[in-house]
Order: sequence, then structure tokens, then C-alpha cells
Amino acid sequence: MKLINLCSGTLLTLAAASSLSAQAKPNDGIYPPPNEPCTYSTGPEVRSFGLQAFNQSIQQASPIFIGGERYTLSRSDFKPIVKEVTYTCPGLDPLVVTEYSGYTLSLPVYNDFGQKLYFDISGRAAKHMNLSVSCGSFSASDSGDKFYISRAATTGGSCTRLDLRLTFNKTKWQPSYLDLNVMISEALD
Repeated sequence: MKLINLCSGTLLTLAAASSLSAQAKPNDGIYPPPNEPCTYSTGPEVRSFGLQAFNQSIQQASPIFIGGERYTLSRSDFKPIVKEVTYTCPGLDPLVVTEYSGYTLSLPVYNDFGQKLYFDISGRAAKHMNLSVSCGSFSASDSGDKFYISRAATTGGSCTRLDLRLTFNKTKWQPSYLDLNVMISEALD
């Protein structure tokens, strides 16, 4: 008797479930439509952080005086190049990833009166980076985990701001160290 009751109960349950599924239409709100598999790899929303997000952690580097001392810069002197990428998939929480891809720094330069200048930049980093340096009409670059630029140029008084830019492959972590020495001197003729 118990077996008959169990079988009849199971049949009633199956009949009720099949009648409900037969009545449900796609997108009618009763059952959600099937989701396609999603792998956080398509359609990210990308936001660049503003300067205000990093002002607290950046030290203010001193201006460069031509013929002055050698300036030593570390990672904390630079502004990181950062993007926040948000990946979304239906039914899952958004995945937010912070990506670092480089550093920038601009420093004022004083005493360029059109004389011949010597630019000496050297340093090292925890990973392979591309370094580009410019000041007025002067520009130079180097790449690797060790940097050395030593060039003479006459900028005609246009060297008023030294721009340093380091780029590397995107990563979730900042390199552990970055050290640069910068010196701009003049010919003593």
C-alpha cells in the first residue's frame, strides 16, 4: 500500500511540474532564460584613476637646477599609471581588477639659457621597463631593468620641464623597486 501511495504521489508531482513547464513561456518571468557561459573576459569597463587617488602617497620631488646636484628618485616619487577594469557576467558579482602599466613624473627645470646641456640619467628597476625622457627639444630613451642615458644637447632655452615616463606590461602588482639618478649639467667653456 505504501508503494502505491509513493508511486501515485510521484506521478502527481511529475504531472504538476510538466504542466507548469508547458505553461511557461520564454522571458515571461516565471523561469529566467538560460544564461550563456560567461568568463569575465569580454566587455570590461575600464576607468583610469585620477591624480587625486595618488596624491597622498606621492612625495613632491624637488625641481632640477642645471649645474646642480645629482637627484635620486625612487618609486614613491612617481605617479603610477593605473587602470581599474571591471568585468561583469550575468548572475555573478563584478570582478574589479587594478592594473599597473607604468610611472610618470614631471619636474620643473631651471637655468636653461640656451647653453649646451649634458643629460645623465641612470638607474634600475625590479622588472623590464621602457624609459623615455624629454625636456624641451631633448628626448632620449632606454629599456631593460637597468637604464643609462648620457647625451649632450642644446635646447635653446626650451628645457623648462623634465618628463620621465616608464612603461611596462600590465600587472596587478607594482614593481618592488625603481631607482633613478638624474643630473643635468652644463659645459664649463
